[in-house]
Amino acid sequence: MTTVVVTEDVHSEPPGTTDRRTMAASTVGTVMEWYDFNLYGLASALVFGPLFFGSTGAGATLASFATFAVGFAARPIGGMIFGHLGDRVGRKYVLLLTMLGMGVATTLIGLLPTHATAGIWAPVALVVLRVLQGVAVGGEFAGATLLTVESAPPGRRGFLGAIPAMGTGAGFVLAAAVFGLVTMLPQEDFETWGWRVPFLLSAVLVVFGLAVRRGIKETPVFAELEEHGGRERSPLRATIRRQPGAVVRVMGITVSGFVWGYMIQAFGLFYATSTLGIDKSTMLWAITAASALEIVAIPFWGWLSDRIGRRTTVGIGLACTVLYAFPFFVLLETRSTPLIVLAMVLAIPVCKDMVFGPQAALVAELFDARVRYTGVSVGREFGGALFGGTAPFIGASLYAAGGSVAPVALYVIAACAVTAIAVYAGRETAHDERPYA
Repeated sequence: MTTVVVTEDVHSEPPGTTDRRTMAASTVGTVMEWYDFNLYGLASALVFGPLFFGSTGAGATLASFATFAVGFAARPIGGMIFGHLGDRVGRKYVLLLTMLGMGVATTLIGLLPTHATAGIWAPVALVVLRVLQGVAVGGEFAGATLLTVESAPPGRRGFLGAIPAMGTGAGFVLAAAVFGLVTMLPQEDFETWGWRVPFLLSAVLVVFGLAVRRGIKETPVFAELEEHGGRERSPLRATIRRQPGAVVRVMGITVSGFVWGYMIQAFGLFYATSTLGIDKSTMLWAITAASALEIVAIPFWGWLSDRIGRRTTVGIGLACTVLYAFPFFVLLETRSTPLIVLAMVLAIPVCKDMVFGPQAALVAELFDARVRYTGVSVGREFGGALFGGTAPFIGASLYAAGGSVAPVALYVIAACAVTAIAVYAGRETAHDERPYA
């Protein structure tokens, strides 16, 4: 194979031209994608158990959380498929495909018959569409963040990489706000048709997102690979052969964020509403308020990682999460609305996002440009399948087995330990001119 040197010089255009267009397109798309994906997490905690599994008991809740995990299990498939395409045909084309796939699957969920109408075929159809969601989102995060990271000058990769990542928070704000509104309907109306509205709105949002993404340019890094014929014939095989350790590190780096994030948003929501008797709308609005702060917090933590280093920023976030794992549930158990809001604000934009904000740049800096889309997608999505999608199910199982949230908090702490090992196993790259392998 001919060796191609990629200089990764990203200063060919004046600052503020391509950067603004790229950031807008990648962020808007990420918001739309994560609106869709987060809708499912909310619905699995609040409504899918009785509607699609015909019961209001713990078994139906576990079954609902299991379908939530199915979407994560499908994400590595999407990571491999879209990672290969992203490294072969380009970042921007793949992002159009992922958005279209997610939008179609989410809209169809809003049209599904329930268990009362279709029997066993209702959960079967739900699982199929959840798989399609997972495949689509499996290629989204890497592509959206690489658009900005690969276009960023030295010293700004953390900040610019975090800009599209903040779309995950904005997407949840949008999902929780819409879902919060429909939960204010009378219970019968909510269960009959109200829950469908947020899913059907996805069709409108995706059309808007596709229109915005159509005009984006390819990253300077990939454009140079195309010019010099430096693309890999099989990016997945090349990644596994040359950088298997980096893939494993990415999996470890993502563990705590996946476990903590979905333990808050899915298991925490279930625990608060079903066990503590807290009103659904109260919980949704508390999570929405905290997620709104992510729009500022994620870029801030990315910016801070450019100043003090990725490892230092993530390390502080992990320490905060470990110290807060038990107090989080204590605050929920007060059943006080102001303290519930405080619980979510400390949990999401502070503890979670201090770890998540620098992540886009941190994982991108581990891989050669020729396999970067594949390496980031495969490592991150396998981590998500193993630890993210299973978090609500494991949380509910641990609580059901012992009747206490203590094992749940300990599980979060263990996840933080795994991420700490992965982060500190490598060198600091935030201040390198050319950190890429």
